[in-house]
Amino acid sequence: MNSPHMLTFSGRDYLPTQMVPADVDVEDVAHALSLICRFGGHTEVHYSVAQHSLLVAKILEDQGAPVEAQLAGLLHDAHEAYIGDIPTPIKSVLGATWHDLEADVATAVRRALDVTSAFHDWEDLIKYADRVALATERRDLMHFDADHNIPWRLLGGVTPFHEKIGALGWSPQWWADVFLDRYEALRSAREAARLPHAA
Repeated sequence: MNSPHMLTFSGRDYLPTQMVPADVDVEDVAHALSLICRFGGHTEVHYSVAQHSLLVAKILEDQGAPVEAQLAGLLHDAHEAYIGDIPTPIKSVLGATWHDLEADVATAVRRALDVTSAFHDWEDLIKYADRVALATERRDLMHFDADHNIPWRLLGGVTPFHEKIGALGWSPQWWADVFLDRYEALRSAREAARLPHAA
């Protein structure tokens, strides 16, 4: 493998520009997301993409979304385990090159984790839950002052989640384990829901 490649936590080599489903391991996803900071690290404490993903899944559960939507919500940023979490304002500067790379990697990861259809079916609901999580994180983790800071247009009309973000002092490994536990619970619930019901 002579092309620019990366090495995962589990010891797998992969090409970010040629990602395939076989490259994906959910334990790599959980480990990496638990160590990647949201907002480029500009939160009051370490707050990871894994924590954000769990919050999105919790918001979807609170909204009464089906388990397949909750699972897709938990995994909506799973591709960032392989290409990092680039803050949205920077993504807009990087343009089509980044957009295309992110889309290709996300497609491979979602196929590997069997959530492609759920993303298609529940995309709008997941995106809204993501914005609710963003509003909640800004409220609970950042020094935002509506009277002095630039408004976040993306959050216009979005109300933060009714629960405050808690359990902030745990280690990244703890959050990786919580992420995996939630993944397994939702995946099992989804598979049970797919079974034909007895007459």
